[in-house]
Amino acid sequence: MKKKYIIFSLIIILLVFFDQLSKLIIINKFKLYDSIILINNFLKFYYLKNTGASFGILSGQTLLIIFISIFMIIYLIKEIKSKKDNNLLLISSSLIISGACGNLIDRIFRGYVIDFISFTLFNREMPVFNLADIFISIGVIIYIIMIFMESSNERSNSKRRR
Repeated sequence: MKKKYIIFSLIIILLVFFDQLSKLIIINKFKLYDSIILINNFLKFYYLKNTGASFGILSGQTLLIIFISIFMIIYLIKEIKSKKDNNLLLISSSLIISGACGNLIDRIFRGYVIDFISFTLFNREMPVFNLADIFISIGVIIYIIMIFMESSNERSNSKRRR
């Protein structure tokens, strides 16, 4: 079990490192450029200071968002400890915690989160995000899939008992 926690911790540290490194690269690049177009009319990078949560929700409420982030991280760690054998929960939680920590570092030390990935879909520019947001989104998707799988297993087991 300790081996799982070590792997879990290393994954979190590594993902937070990549998130912070990507943000530092963007900060340094934007001393020279306004934006970097990677794929014309689809994907570009530019530096955006986000004082809110996802999609700018709770803009300017940094302390509240910090509190919510810390609460969520603690909750997920307790959840992992109570369900030690659930590998999907471990993966999902490590992604969510990594993303939350990456953005939490920004909020605490900068007062805002650095977002920089922008893409256009069907001629509409989507909200700007960062690697931490990707980690959180993938973690939440895995978590939702896990809930549906558990729910499906419970229904199957209850039908067998009848």
